[in-house]
Amino acid sequence: MSTLTFADFKMPSASLGKLNPLPDLRKTADAHASIPIDETTVTKEESQYMGWGKVNGILPYLIQDGYDRKKKPRSWKAAVLENDYIRAAFLPELGGRLWSLIDKTCGRELLYRNPVFQPCNLALRNAWISGGVEWNVGIIGHTPFTVDHMFAEELKLKDGTPVLRMFQYERVRRLIYRVEAMLPEDSRYLFVRVRIDNASEEDTAVYWWSNMAVDEREDVRVLVPADKSYRWGYGGNLRKVSIPDMTVQANQLKGRSNDTGTSYWDISRTTQLPQAMDFFFDLPKEQRRWISAVGGDGYGFIQTSTDVLQGRKLFVWGMGAGGRNWQTYLAQPGYAYLEIQAGLARTQLEHLPMKGGAMLSWMEAYGPITAEAKIVQGEDWSAATAAVEEALESACPRAKVEEMHQIAKK
Repeated sequence: MSTLTFADFKMPSASLGKLNPLPDLRKTADAHASIPIDETTVTKEESQYMGWGKVNGILPYLIQDGYDRKKKPRSWKAAVLENDYIRAAFLPELGGRLWSLIDKTCGRELLYRNPVFQPCNLALRNAWISGGVEWNVGIIGHTPFTVDHMFAEELKLKDGTPVLRMFQYERVRRLIYRVEAMLPEDSRYLFVRVRIDNASEEDTAVYWWSNMAVDEREDVRVLVPADKSYRWGYGGNLRKVSIPDMTVQANQLKGRSNDTGTSYWDISRTTQLPQAMDFFFDLPKEQRRWISAVGGDGYGFIQTSTDVLQGRKLFVWGMGAGGRNWQTYLAQPGYAYLEIQAGLARTQLEHLPMKGGAMLSWMEAYGPITAEAKIVQGEDWSAATAAVEEALESACPRAKVEEMHQIAKK
Protein backbone atom coordinates (compact mmCIF):
# COMPACT_ATOMS: atom_id res chain seq x y z
CA MET A 1 0.00 0.00 0.00
CA SER A 2 1.20 3.51 -0.82
CA THR A 3 0.22 6.40 1.44
CA LEU A 4 0.55 10.17 1.64
CA THR A 5 0.35 11.69 5.11
CA PHE A 6 0.98 15.15 6.53
CA ALA A 7 2.84 15.52 9.80
CA ASP A 8 5.25 17.70 11.77
CA PHE A 9 9.01 17.32 11.34
CA LYS A 10 11.03 18.59 14.29
CA MET A 11 14.63 19.78 14.22
CA PRO A 12 16.79 22.44 15.88
CA SER A 13 16.30 25.57 13.79
CA ALA A 14 17.75 29.04 13.59
CA SER A 15 15.30 31.88 13.08
CA LEU A 16 14.90 32.98 9.47
CA GLY A 17 14.06 36.45 10.75
CA LYS A 18 12.17 39.16 8.91
CA LEU A 19 12.40 40.00 5.23
CA ASN A 20 14.69 42.89 4.38
CA PRO A 21 12.29 45.69 3.26
CA LEU A 22 14.97 47.37 1.12
CA PRO A 23 15.10 46.54 -2.61
CA ASP A 24 18.00 44.54 -4.02
CA LEU A 25 20.08 47.45 -5.29
CA ARG A 26 23.25 45.35 -5.34
CA LYS A 27 21.84 43.41 -8.31
CA THR A 28 22.43 40.02 -6.74
CA ALA A 29 23.64 37.28 -9.11
CA ASP A 30 25.04 33.78 -8.72
CA ALA A 31 28.75 33.22 -9.37
CA HIS A 32 27.93 30.91 -12.29
CA ALA A 33 26.23 33.70 -14.25
CA SER A 34 29.55 35.22 -15.40
CA ILE A 35 32.33 32.64 -15.75
CA PRO A 36 35.07 33.04 -18.40
CA ILE A 37 35.35 30.11 -20.81
CA ASP A 38 38.51 28.41 -22.04
CA GLU A 39 37.93 28.54 -25.79
CA THR A 40 40.72 26.02 -26.44
CA THR A 41 38.72 23.23 -24.76
CA VAL A 42 35.09 24.42 -25.00
CA THR A 43 33.65 24.85 -28.51
CA LYS A 44 31.41 27.69 -29.67
CA GLU A 45 28.56 25.22 -30.08
CA GLU A 46 28.98 24.02 -26.50
CA SER A 47 29.11 27.58 -25.15
CA GLN A 48 26.18 28.90 -27.22
CA TYR A 49 23.97 29.68 -24.20
CA MET A 50 26.69 30.20 -21.60
CA GLY A 51 26.17 33.68 -20.19
CA TRP A 52 22.88 34.13 -22.06
CA GLY A 53 19.64 35.14 -20.33
CA LYS A 54 21.21 36.78 -17.28
CA VAL A 55 18.99 38.86 -15.00
CA ASN A 56 19.81 42.19 -13.40
CA GLY A 57 19.12 41.49 -9.73
CA ILE A 58 16.42 39.50 -7.97
CA LEU A 59 13.53 42.00 -7.84
CA PRO A 60 10.60 41.72 -7.15
CA TYR A 61 11.76 39.30 -4.44
CA LEU A 62 12.95 40.68 -1.11
CA ILE A 63 16.22 39.58 0.46
CA GLN A 64 16.18 37.02 3.31
CA ASP A 65 19.11 38.14 5.45
CA GLY A 66 17.54 38.43 8.89
CA TYR A 67 18.52 34.95 10.11
CA ASP A 68 20.59 34.16 13.20
CA ARG A 69 22.55 31.17 14.56
CA LYS A 70 20.52 30.57 17.71
CA LYS A 71 18.93 27.18 17.14
CA LYS A 72 15.77 26.24 19.00
CA PRO A 73 13.36 23.30 18.62
CA ARG A 74 10.90 23.91 15.79
CA SER A 75 8.28 21.91 13.92
CA TRP A 76 8.08 22.10 10.13
CA LYS A 77 5.17 20.88 8.03
CA ALA A 78 6.08 17.65 6.26
CA ALA A 79 4.43 15.58 3.54
CA VAL A 80 5.38 11.90 3.67
CA LEU A 81 5.02 9.37 0.85
CA GLU A 82 5.52 5.78 1.96
CA ASN A 83 5.15 2.20 0.79
CA ASP A 84 6.71 -1.10 1.95
CA TYR A 85 10.11 -0.16 0.49
CA ILE A 86 10.62 3.62 0.57
CA ARG A 87 9.79 6.52 2.88
CA ALA A 88 10.13 10.02 1.39
CA ALA A 89 9.62 13.20 3.44
CA PHE A 90 9.14 16.61 1.81
CA LEU A 91 9.14 20.05 3.48
CA PRO A 92 6.77 22.37 1.55
CA GLU A 93 7.75 25.37 3.72
CA LEU A 94 11.37 25.00 2.55
CA GLY A 95 10.94 25.08 -1.21
CA GLY A 96 9.37 21.62 -1.24
CA ARG A 97 12.70 19.96 -0.45
CA LEU A 98 12.87 16.21 -0.40
CA TRP A 99 14.44 16.18 3.06
CA SER A 100 14.71 12.44 3.66
CA LEU A 101 14.64 9.30 1.51
CA ILE A 102 14.85 6.06 3.49
CA ASP A 103 15.32 2.57 2.06
CA LYS A 104 13.04 0.67 4.44
CA THR A 105 14.42 -2.73 3.39
CA CYS A 106 17.66 -1.95 5.23
CA GLY A 107 16.81 1.19 7.21
CA ARG A 108 19.41 3.36 5.46
CA GLU A 109 19.05 7.05 4.67
CA LEU A 110 19.90 7.66 1.00
CA LEU A 111 20.33 11.44 1.23
CA TYR A 112 22.37 13.75 3.42
CA ARG A 113 19.83 14.84 6.01
CA ASN A 114 21.06 17.96 7.76
CA PRO A 115 20.42 17.64 11.52
CA VAL A 116 19.64 21.37 11.79
CA PHE A 117 18.05 24.28 9.93
CA GLN A 118 20.80 26.88 9.56
CA PRO A 119 20.58 29.46 6.76
CA CYS A 120 23.75 30.93 5.27
CA ASN A 121 24.40 33.53 2.56
CA LEU A 122 24.55 31.35 -0.57
CA ALA A 123 21.24 31.84 -2.42
CA LEU A 124 19.82 34.47 -4.76
CA ARG A 125 17.85 35.90 -1.84
CA ASN A 126 20.79 35.26 0.52
CA ALA A 127 19.42 32.54 2.85
CA TRP A 128 20.23 28.94 1.87
CA ILE A 129 20.37 25.61 3.68
CA SER A 130 22.16 22.37 2.87
CA GLY A 131 20.65 18.89 2.75
CA GLY A 132 18.08 16.84 0.86
CA VAL A 133 17.00 17.56 -2.71
CA GLU A 134 16.46 21.19 -3.72
CA TRP A 135 14.40 22.21 -6.78
CA ASN A 136 16.06 25.19 -8.52
CA VAL A 137 14.02 27.02 -11.13
CA GLY A 138 14.11 30.09 -13.37
CA ILE A 139 17.42 31.81 -12.70
CA ILE A 140 21.00 30.58 -12.38
CA GLY A 141 21.58 29.99 -8.68
CA HIS A 142 19.66 28.69 -5.69
CA THR A 143 15.96 29.31 -6.34
CA PRO A 144 14.09 32.28 -4.80
CA PHE A 145 11.95 29.66 -3.00
CA THR A 146 14.78 27.64 -1.47
CA VAL A 147 13.67 28.62 2.07
CA ASP A 148 10.21 29.87 1.13
CA HIS A 149 6.94 28.01 0.83
CA MET A 150 5.47 26.05 -2.02
CA PHE A 151 1.76 25.30 -2.19
CA ALA A 152 0.90 21.63 -1.71
CA GLU A 153 -2.06 19.42 -2.50
CA GLU A 154 -2.92 15.73 -2.71
CA LEU A 155 -3.94 14.12 -6.00
CA LYS A 156 -4.31 10.54 -7.17
CA LEU A 157 -3.32 8.63 -10.28
CA LYS A 158 -6.04 6.65 -12.05
CA ASP A 159 -5.03 3.50 -10.13
CA GLY A 160 -5.39 5.31 -6.79
CA THR A 161 -1.68 5.97 -6.18
CA PRO A 162 -1.39 9.16 -4.09
CA VAL A 163 0.48 12.10 -5.61
CA LEU A 164 2.00 15.02 -3.74
CA ARG A 165 1.84 18.11 -5.94
CA MET A 166 3.82 21.19 -4.88
CA PHE A 167 3.65 24.31 -7.03
CA GLN A 168 4.64 27.98 -7.24
CA TYR A 169 4.82 30.96 -9.59
CA GLU A 170 8.32 32.25 -10.33
CA ARG A 171 7.88 35.98 -10.90
CA VAL A 172 11.12 36.94 -12.67
CA ARG A 173 10.65 34.50 -15.56
CA ARG A 174 6.84 34.30 -15.14
CA LEU A 175 6.95 30.53 -14.89
CA ILE A 176 4.49 28.21 -13.17
CA TYR A 177 6.24 25.09 -11.95
CA ARG A 178 5.03 21.89 -10.36
CA VAL A 179 6.86 19.13 -8.52
CA GLU A 180 4.66 16.03 -8.47
CA ALA A 181 5.96 13.13 -6.36
CA MET A 182 4.52 9.62 -6.42
CA LEU A 183 5.43 6.24 -4.96
CA PRO A 184 3.56 3.33 -6.55
CA GLU A 185 2.65 0.47 -4.23
CA ASP A 186 5.28 -1.98 -5.48
CA SER A 187 7.99 0.56 -6.36
CA ARG A 188 11.46 0.72 -4.83
CA TYR A 189 11.95 4.12 -6.48
CA LEU A 190 10.37 7.49 -5.81
CA PHE A 191 9.14 9.14 -9.01
CA VAL A 192 9.09 12.93 -9.34
CA ARG A 193 7.48 14.59 -12.34
CA VAL A 194 8.39 18.23 -12.97
CA ARG A 195 6.36 20.52 -15.21
CA ILE A 196 7.25 24.12 -16.11
CA ASP A 197 4.80 26.39 -17.96
CA ASN A 198 5.66 29.76 -19.47
CA ALA A 199 2.68 31.77 -18.22
CA SER A 200 3.46 34.57 -20.68
CA GLU A 201 2.98 34.75 -24.44
CA GLU A 202 6.48 36.22 -24.63
CA ASP A 203 9.61 34.11 -25.02
CA THR A 204 11.73 33.76 -21.90
CA ALA A 205 14.79 31.98 -20.54
CA VAL A 206 14.43 28.86 -18.41
CA TYR A 207 16.68 27.11 -15.89
CA TRP A 208 16.29 23.99 -13.76
CA TRP A 209 18.59 21.92 -11.56
CA SER A 210 17.61 19.24 -9.06
CA ASN A 211 20.29 19.51 -6.38
CA MET A 212 20.87 16.33 -4.33
CA ALA A 213 22.99 16.22 -1.17
CA VAL A 214 24.50 12.87 -0.15
CA ASP A 215 26.97 11.91 2.57
CA GLU A 216 30.63 12.57 1.80
CA ARG A 217 32.95 9.81 3.02
CA GLU A 218 36.27 8.36 1.89
CA ASP A 219 34.56 5.23 0.57
CA VAL A 220 31.88 7.09 -1.44
CA ARG A 221 32.46 7.21 -5.19
CA VAL A 222 30.46 9.38 -7.60
CA LEU A 223 29.70 7.52 -10.82
CA VAL A 224 28.20 8.95 -14.01
CA PRO A 225 28.27 7.67 -17.63
CA ALA A 226 30.74 10.20 -19.04
CA ASP A 227 34.48 10.49 -19.64
CA LYS A 228 34.59 14.28 -20.12
CA SER A 229 33.54 17.15 -17.88
CA TYR A 230 33.40 20.94 -17.89
CA ARG A 231 35.37 21.85 -14.77
CA TRP A 232 35.38 25.11 -12.82
CA GLY A 233 37.34 25.70 -9.62
CA TYR A 234 35.62 28.90 -8.39
CA GLY A 235 38.31 30.93 -10.08
CA GLY A 236 39.85 30.97 -13.55
CA ASN A 237 38.19 29.61 -16.69
CA LEU A 238 35.69 26.84 -17.32
CA ARG A 239 37.72 24.06 -18.97
CA LYS A 240 36.80 20.74 -20.51
CA VAL A 241 38.78 17.92 -18.91
CA SER A 242 39.00 14.14 -18.97
CA ILE A 243 37.61 12.16 -16.03
CA PRO A 244 37.83 10.46 -13.61
CA ASP A 245 41.57 11.18 -13.45
CA MET A 246 42.16 14.86 -14.12
CA THR A 247 45.72 16.09 -14.62
CA VAL A 248 46.59 18.88 -12.20
CA GLN A 249 47.90 22.06 -13.79
CA ALA A 250 51.22 23.51 -12.62
CA ASN A 251 49.59 26.49 -10.88
CA GLN A 252 46.98 24.41 -9.03
CA LEU A 253 47.00 22.57 -5.72
CA LYS A 254 48.70 19.21 -6.12
CA GLY A 255 46.88 15.91 -6.25
CA ARG A 256 48.14 12.34 -6.12
CA SER A 257 50.96 11.08 -8.36
CA ASN A 258 50.66 8.03 -10.60
CA ASP A 259 53.45 5.66 -11.61
CA THR A 260 54.67 8.11 -14.27
CA GLY A 261 55.00 10.92 -11.74
CA THR A 262 52.06 12.88 -13.15
CA SER A 263 50.03 14.69 -10.50
CA TYR A 264 46.29 14.11 -10.79
CA TRP A 265 42.95 14.10 -8.97
CA ASP A 266 40.43 11.26 -9.14
CA ILE A 267 37.36 13.47 -9.23
CA SER A 268 35.02 10.55 -8.51
CA ARG A 269 36.48 10.28 -4.99
CA THR A 270 35.70 13.68 -3.55
CA THR A 271 37.87 13.44 -0.42
CA GLN A 272 40.89 13.65 -2.75
CA LEU A 273 39.88 17.12 -3.95
CA PRO A 274 41.54 20.01 -2.09
CA GLN A 275 39.26 22.90 -3.05
CA ALA A 276 35.70 23.77 -4.06
CA MET A 277 34.97 22.60 -7.61
CA ASP A 278 32.17 22.04 -10.10
CA PHE A 279 32.17 19.22 -12.65
CA PHE A 280 29.48 19.39 -15.34
CA PHE A 281 29.54 16.02 -17.06
CA ASP A 282 29.39 15.72 -20.85
CA LEU A 283 27.10 12.72 -21.35
CA PRO A 284 26.83 11.24 -24.87
CA LYS A 285 23.58 12.23 -26.60
CA GLU A 286 22.00 8.73 -26.62
CA GLN A 287 23.21 7.83 -23.13
CA ARG A 288 20.67 7.15 -20.40
CA ARG A 289 20.73 10.02 -17.91
CA TRP A 290 21.80 9.06 -14.37
CA ILE A 291 24.22 9.90 -11.57
CA SER A 292 25.03 7.96 -8.41
CA ALA A 293 27.03 7.98 -5.18
CA VAL A 294 28.07 4.46 -4.16
CA GLY A 295 29.81 3.35 -0.96
CA GLY A 296 32.59 0.85 -0.43
CA ASP A 297 30.07 -1.97 -0.03
CA GLY A 298 28.56 -1.34 -3.47
CA TYR A 299 25.37 0.18 -2.03
CA GLY A 300 24.33 3.76 -2.59
CA PHE A 301 21.97 6.35 -4.04
CA ILE A 302 21.07 6.94 -7.68
CA GLN A 303 19.01 9.45 -9.65
CA THR A 304 17.83 8.98 -13.22
CA SER A 305 15.42 10.79 -15.52
CA THR A 306 13.89 11.03 -18.95
CA ASP A 307 16.20 12.65 -21.48
CA VAL A 308 14.86 16.22 -21.28
CA LEU A 309 16.83 16.61 -18.04
CA GLN A 310 20.15 16.22 -19.84
CA GLY A 311 22.76 17.68 -17.49
CA ARG A 312 24.58 16.04 -14.56
CA LYS A 313 26.91 17.73 -12.11
CA LEU A 314 29.16 17.13 -9.10
CA PHE A 315 29.91 19.89 -6.58
CA VAL A 316 32.42 19.53 -3.75
CA TRP A 317 33.46 21.93 -1.02
CA GLY A 318 36.95 20.44 -1.06
CA MET A 319 39.12 19.27 1.81
CA GLY A 320 40.75 22.65 2.47
CA ALA A 321 40.03 24.65 5.61
CA GLY A 322 37.50 26.88 3.87
CA GLY A 323 35.43 24.00 2.55
CA ARG A 324 35.49 22.18 5.89
CA ASN A 325 34.40 25.35 7.69
CA TRP A 326 31.45 25.79 5.33
CA GLN A 327 30.36 22.18 5.97
CA THR A 328 30.37 22.79 9.73
CA TYR A 329 28.81 26.26 9.45
CA LEU A 330 25.84 24.87 7.50
CA ALA A 331 25.27 21.98 9.91
CA GLN A 332 27.29 20.67 12.87
CA PRO A 333 30.81 19.30 13.37
CA GLY A 334 31.12 15.79 11.96
CA TYR A 335 28.63 16.25 9.12
CA ALA A 336 29.83 16.46 5.53
CA TYR A 337 28.10 16.22 2.17
CA LEU A 338 28.69 16.41 -1.56
CA GLU A 339 26.18 17.42 -4.19
CA ILE A 340 25.16 15.51 -7.30
CA GLN A 341 22.76 17.36 -9.56
CA ALA A 342 20.60 17.06 -12.68
CA GLY A 343 19.65 19.93 -14.98
CA LEU A 344 17.97 21.07 -18.18
CA ALA A 345 21.24 22.33 -19.68
CA ARG A 346 24.69 20.75 -19.69
CA THR A 347 26.08 23.34 -17.27
CA GLN A 348 24.90 25.92 -14.76
CA LEU A 349 26.33 28.72 -16.87
CA GLU A 350 23.35 28.37 -19.20
CA HIS A 351 19.74 29.43 -19.46
CA LEU A 352 17.80 27.84 -22.30
CA PRO A 353 15.23 29.61 -24.52
CA MET A 354 11.53 28.88 -23.88
CA LYS A 355 8.77 29.99 -26.22
CA GLY A 356 5.78 31.98 -25.04
CA GLY A 357 3.06 29.66 -23.71
CA ALA A 358 5.37 26.64 -23.95
CA MET A 359 5.52 23.73 -21.50
CA LEU A 360 8.37 21.48 -20.37
CA SER A 361 7.87 18.15 -18.60
CA TRP A 362 10.07 15.27 -17.48
CA MET A 363 10.20 12.44 -14.94
CA GLU A 364 12.91 11.77 -12.38
CA ALA A 365 13.44 8.65 -10.25
CA TYR A 366 15.28 8.46 -6.92
CA GLY A 367 16.27 5.35 -5.02
CA PRO A 368 18.87 2.82 -3.86
CA ILE A 369 21.38 1.04 -6.06
CA THR A 370 23.48 -2.05 -5.38
CA ALA A 371 26.32 -3.18 -7.64
CA GLU A 372 29.41 -5.36 -7.24
CA ALA A 373 31.70 -3.41 -4.92
CA LYS A 374 34.99 -4.56 -6.46
CA ILE A 375 33.91 -3.32 -9.87
CA VAL A 376 32.34 0.02 -8.92
CA GLN A 377 35.29 0.84 -6.65
CA GLY A 378 37.87 -0.47 -9.12
CA GLU A 379 40.27 1.42 -11.38
CA ASP A 380 38.41 0.58 -14.62
CA TRP A 381 36.07 3.58 -14.98
CA SER A 382 34.15 2.14 -17.92
CA ALA A 383 33.54 -1.12 -16.08
CA ALA A 384 32.45 0.73 -12.94
CA THR A 385 29.88 2.89 -14.74
CA ALA A 386 28.67 -0.08 -16.80
CA ALA A 387 28.08 -2.08 -13.61
CA VAL A 388 25.97 0.70 -12.13
CA GLU A 389 23.98 1.16 -15.33
CA GLU A 390 23.29 -2.58 -15.53
CA ALA A 391 22.08 -2.59 -11.92
CA LEU A 392 19.92 0.47 -12.60
CA GLU A 393 18.32 -1.07 -15.68
CA SER A 394 17.44 -4.14 -13.62
CA ALA A 395 16.06 -2.17 -10.66
CA CYS A 396 14.42 0.74 -12.53
CA PRO A 397 14.32 0.21 -16.31
CA ARG A 398 14.60 3.20 -18.60
CA ALA A 399 11.25 2.24 -20.13
CA LYS A 400 9.61 2.29 -16.69
CA VAL A 401 10.65 5.90 -16.08
CA GLU A 402 9.19 6.90 -19.45
CA GLU A 403 6.02 4.91 -18.71
CA MET A 404 5.58 6.71 -15.37
CA HIS A 405 6.05 10.03 -17.16
CA GLN A 406 3.25 9.23 -19.59
CA ILE A 407 0.97 8.09 -16.74
CA ALA A 408 1.66 11.25 -14.71
CA LYS A 409 0.95 13.52 -17.69
CA LYS A 410 -2.63 12.24 -18.05
